[in-house]
Amino acid sequence: MHDDPLSQQHLNPMELETARLDQRVVHALEIAPEPQVPAGFAALVASRLPARRSVSLTRTRYGYYAMLVSMVILLTTLLLLAPHTTERSMFELTLQWLLCAQFIGLAVWLSVSRRGVS
Repeated sequence: MHDDPLSQQHLNPMELETARLDQRVVHALEIAPEPQVPAGFAALVASRLPARRSVSLTRTRYGYYAMLVSMVILLTTLLLLAPHTTERSMFELTLQWLLCAQFIGLAVWLSVSRRGVS
């Protein structure tokens, strides 16, 4: 009992009270409280929630319209570049082929997506 921190032989009354208070606080913190949920708590919380609005599921066609506009721009660019096919540099020829490949890719994508394959 000599190495007990609450031994009355080594502590003055003020230190003894502080040590006892510390022990009571530690003991109170070590006890896990039992959660108590009142009956009907979930219904009470659910009744306080705002009413849900219906979600609008209207189909937007922004991607489809963007693809159509892109195809029109690509076709116009290809038609403007077509008369000047002679005496082309490698860069201009590559650019024309890339634009053509993009146009074909968009056309295939549109035809496949409209049939519901993708």
